[in-house]
Amino acid sequence: MTDTARKPTPTAIENRPGLDQIAVRIGTQSQFYTAMKRGLADANRPGLAGLGAQAHGDITLGFLDAWASVLDTITFYGERNANEAYLRTATERESLRAHARLIGYELAPAKAAAAYMAFIAEDKDAPDAPLEYDAGLQVRSIPRDGELPQIFETVEPLVAHHRWNALQPRMFDDQELDANSTSVRLTADAAILKPGDPIMFLEDEVPQAFTDGSQDGFLRNVIGITVLDNGDRLAALSQNPTAPAPVMFVMMAPILSWNTSTALTTSTLTLALGAGGWSTSALTTATTSNNISIASLTTAIGTIASTSAPQPILPALMQVRAGCFGNIAVTQPSPLALEETPPADQTAEPPGAITETRGHVDDDLPPQNRVFVYLDREYPEIVPGSYALVRDSGKEGISEIYAATAISVEAYGMSAKVTRLTLDATLTGPDGGVATSVFKTRRTSVFAAPKRLDLAPLPVSGDVGAANDITDADQLLLGTAEPALLPGKTIALTGERADLAGVMQSELLTIADNTVQNGIALLTFTRQPAFTYARETVTLNANVAEATHGETVTEILGDGDATQAFATYPLKAAPLTHVAGKTSSGMVPALEVRVHGVLWDLVDDFRASGSEDRHYILRITEDGTALIIFGDGINGQRPATGQDNIEAVYRKGAGMNGMLEAGQLSLLASKPAGLKSVWNPLAPAGAADAEALEDARVNAPLKVLTLGRAVSLRDYEDFARGFAAIAKARADWTFDGFAKPIFVTVAGQAGAILPEDGDDMTNLRDALAAAGEADLRVTVRNYSPAGFVVKAGLYINERYLAEDVIAAGLAALEAAFSFAARNLGQGTSRAQVIAVLQDVDGVDGVDLDALYRSGQPETLEDMLGSARPQPSLDGTIPAPAELLTIDITATWLEQKG
Repeated sequence: MTDTARKPTPTAIENRPGLDQIAVRIGTQSQFYTAMKRGLADANRPGLAGLGAQAHGDITLGFLDAWASVLDTITFYGERNANEAYLRTATERESLRAHARLIGYELAPAKAAAAYMAFIAEDKDAPDAPLEYDAGLQVRSIPRDGELPQIFETVEPLVAHHRWNALQPRMFDDQELDANSTSVRLTADAAILKPGDPIMFLEDEVPQAFTDGSQDGFLRNVIGITVLDNGDRLAALSQNPTAPAPVMFVMMAPILSWNTSTALTTSTLTLALGAGGWSTSALTTATTSNNISIASLTTAIGTIASTSAPQPILPALMQVRAGCFGNIAVTQPSPLALEETPPADQTAEPPGAITETRGHVDDDLPPQNRVFVYLDREYPEIVPGSYALVRDSGKEGISEIYAATAISVEAYGMSAKVTRLTLDATLTGPDGGVATSVFKTRRTSVFAAPKRLDLAPLPVSGDVGAANDITDADQLLLGTAEPALLPGKTIALTGERADLAGVMQSELLTIADNTVQNGIALLTFTRQPAFTYARETVTLNANVAEATHGETVTEILGDGDATQAFATYPLKAAPLTHVAGKTSSGMVPALEVRVHGVLWDLVDDFRASGSEDRHYILRITEDGTALIIFGDGINGQRPATGQDNIEAVYRKGAGMNGMLEAGQLSLLASKPAGLKSVWNPLAPAGAADAEALEDARVNAPLKVLTLGRAVSLRDYEDFARGFAAIAKARADWTFDGFAKPIFVTVAGQAGAILPEDGDDMTNLRDALAAAGEADLRVTVRNYSPAGFVVKAGLYINERYLAEDVIAAGLAALEAAFSFAARNLGQGTSRAQVIAVLQDVDGVDGVDLDALYRSGQPETLEDMLGSARPQPSLDGTIPAPAELLTIDITATWLEQKG
């Protein structure tokens, strides 16, 4: 036998595990050529003895050289094909796709970004009538340098109102006075008020008495006036210095439901509004059962709310402070002081009770149970129907004025034209009835002609997003009733951050409940705002609808042919839009396929499809073309024969080019009637490019590793990584004092922060809950970005340009410590940084001067840790894992030596 061990071919092949490329070639061109030349002199091949010539240019050697080249080519491509046979070593997407399909895995296509659009509605002739739009409103982006315009379409109907463009929180609240209030805040019109002025509190025009232990009464006096910055007057009153605060907010009453058997009328609506608050679900019941629109109900609430509430106590300035007729009359002098008796016509009987004056004049009798009281002069400002306060130093009482008549009176040796009041014979005192006849003319004052003073609204204090005495941090009072804001509605809140002056911020909030009472709405959100906002800067846009990247296309795919098995039809536009969905991959295509107008269903494969099932599958080619593939009549029905009877409605557009900035989506592609403009309060999120080769190598096995179940921490990580919008995931055990819940930290593509209550995060939480143990609590949160800074000196080889080496060093640091290269919870050491810099061409040595976390004092640390979720014995949710990356903008390198 031939001794092959001494021949250059075939060469020995040995591949250790874990290689990125395997070797299967048994030789190269030179090895094959040498082996064949040796064969010419082989004694075991006597027939080749005549070809032993070795001269240059010999035809035999030329033939052997050519054949060695053929063998070299064959083995080269054989080795390339062999590498494509393994998932780890394959270099072609088609090879990876084929490997993945063997285990039921499809390479993820590009996924569309999602964003919420805030629309601005035009003011119309009927402002309460809603504007309604179907899904599909198109919004175009304003491209930045190097970008192309992107189109987003709404994926839900939009109901808009002009007043919803900029709803405002309740900025002012009504003052509520009680009988013992010691101060009132009045509008600037109360400038006529001055210290010493008499004040009474009226409820439905009736004076209200205060209570102060042994001293009760009706009259208050102004003892001080403070002019506030906005011109309002704060008036301090003389009574009850220990009384409760003069103002308070309107508290929300218990929440009521609506009995569907009750008709909706003015009286029933008034009764309901006065008895308690209405949730929007109760309002919906009321409107549905009574066949009335929300807009009509809103108008009714605004009209009735003020009349259904209790009548408030209001302050009034008593414009008239009068004496009674005869209080300055000259009485008969003492006889001891007179030498002779004066004539009879010069004497006068002293005045007694205020009711006795009528006996000295010739006039009509007062009605039964009423009396006449004569004031000291005419007071035309006193009118019947108002109240008068009769008061002396020891007692007081009030009575309605039944008549106020100008009359000439002559009595007590004097005459005058006065005002005669018709009052109750028994006045209403603070503690009971008081006879009018007990008041003496000389010691009695009558206060009348109350003039209402307008109460100034009270500014509502406190930042939006912070708890106060009335609302929790997740609640907000509006200035109007908005019963059409139903639970589940998303609104955009915009305002200046209270903790960062001058910085405007927007965020999206979802309404959990809406309670309407006394003409205002109390919104409760599903979570509290992420920041606190200066109340006067806050606006809320409720004309919000979700939109995703992509543009709708309606296309005739072609003619049906029932004779063809697995008929395939390509979509002309690419890429096909995929949006977030409740699937194992976290996304579904935005695609509808119809045959003869009948909708067919998309399935993963035909294994479970019968001959009558209207199913099709979707495959994406390497160039991004989407293929619609129908069944063969056994596994899936064949489409019927027809002309242009196969059509598709789908959307095109996806990938990271949809990750725009906040406010960049601001052009209505076609301006619908009633809408003026649009903008996106937050940047789009959740996009992903088509799955890259390296990602496919990692993600493809996940399907068989978890088999749709999550048991270990690694399973939870792998499961989360399988979602299209998720780039990195980390699972940690935690402990809350009773159990060991799992905390999963995730990061979006390219480091994006996914909306916590968005579709991607919601779908992932639901999928993990379904795949994991039923009694195991799983928390999913976004990662916490963190940065670190490097400052170092480089000893650069004299053969290299310093600026080139420094630029290369910065590039090496950015690549080694970027989002793509780092893991959640991974720390950084001084040795790692030095190793990266030392590996740069032209660097002879590294002098590391500083290594510290961004925002911290400049120091040289040996190790920078990265936070991971920690157990919390008090049951609070731990902080998520950090992703520590280099802050390349703050990093600098310099030449040393």
